[in-house]
Amino acid sequence: MYRVACTLKEASCILGNFFGELCPTCEECRARPDDKLALKTEGGLILEGKADLVIEGHSAITGQPAKVKLTDYGFEFFGDITEIALIRSARCVYVGRTVDFAKEG
Repeated sequence: MYRVACTLKEASCILGNFFGELCPTCEECRARPDDKLALKTEGGLILEGKADLVIEGHSAITGQPAKVKLTDYGFEFFGDITEIALIRSARCVYVGRTVDFAKEG
């Protein structure tokens, strides 16, 4: 288990790009407050909330299973932390370009 410190807004971006079952929420990002989580499924369902949520799914990068538990400081990550580091090192999507792992790697 790895602890990742970030705002809920940042968690929305990181998790939206990490989980294959979710989509990045780039269009709504600028208007989202730092303390608000918003995730979107591939089918268009939007999930909003605060900390204390558990998400299980698969990495969009490798397809491996992973689990996240949101906390008051960010989230606890159960999976390959190098994938989260890769997403965090990418340019922010709302200021430049989209993180698209299919095209990049």
